[in-house]
Amino acid sequence: FSLMMPTCGEWFKWWRGPARKVTLVMVGLDNAGKTTTVKGIQGGEFPSKVLPTVGFSKVDVKQDKFEVTIFDLGGGERIRGIWKKYYPESHGVVFVVDSSDIRRIQETKATIAEVLRHPWVSGKPVLVLANKQDHEGALAVGEIIEHLSLEKLVNRNQCPCQVEPCSAVASCGKKADGPIENGLNWLLRSIGEDYEAIRERVRRDTERQRAHEERENTYHKRYESSHVFHTHPDILISCLSRAGSPWS
Repeated sequence: FSLMMPTCGEWFKWWRGPARKVTLVMVGLDNAGKTTTVKGIQGGEFPSKVLPTVGFSKVDVKQDKFEVTIFDLGGGERIRGIWKKYYPESHGVVFVVDSSDIRRIQETKATIAEVLRHPWVSGKPVLVLANKQDHEGALAVGEIIEHLSLEKLVNRNQCPCQVEPCSAVASCGKKADGPIENGLNWLLRSIGEDYEAIRERVRRDTERQRAHEERENTYHKRYESSHVFHTHPDILISCLSRAGSPWS
């Protein structure tokens, strides 16, 4: 199910060209199934026990005419602050939703809204994977769109969006197929149709991020330097004498 479908401008024009490098960020709440989804894309075996991702993991895959780097970012509430550090270099976003966890749907709504309105994400293509459709009581695509106010959200932030119902577990142990592959192909196709503009935006945003970090580092160094405690030599000698210094 697509929201704000992009035009098919330059797709066939560049298809014969060399592979293009694309960076994607995969985000969502903890326990949404992000790591299992990545395993499915890679064609890896389903792990017997999936531990929460602390920080991030990085995988590289080849998909058609694209060389894709995917950053699987931890979804714990205390870890989500690092997400924005990866936005500037991303060409698109994969947001994974646990369709079976209705208790956290409002938290999911607030989180995806925060992601899409970030200036380094707004306007980029977004794939929403409505995961865990194999679970009893999982929300259907229409319900996910309604609960997340997704149509209003993507229009407000000018993000081309596709929603795919899926079960990441079903894709493990083989090449990703079905909804996940369809969604990934849509996302890469959307990026490819506007690749030069998105690549230039990535370059520009990455430079701005680097400049911002350098300014912050300079500020912290100056702050620390201005707050160093300086002891007068006479006071230091007096203190050493009272302490029985070997130099007294």
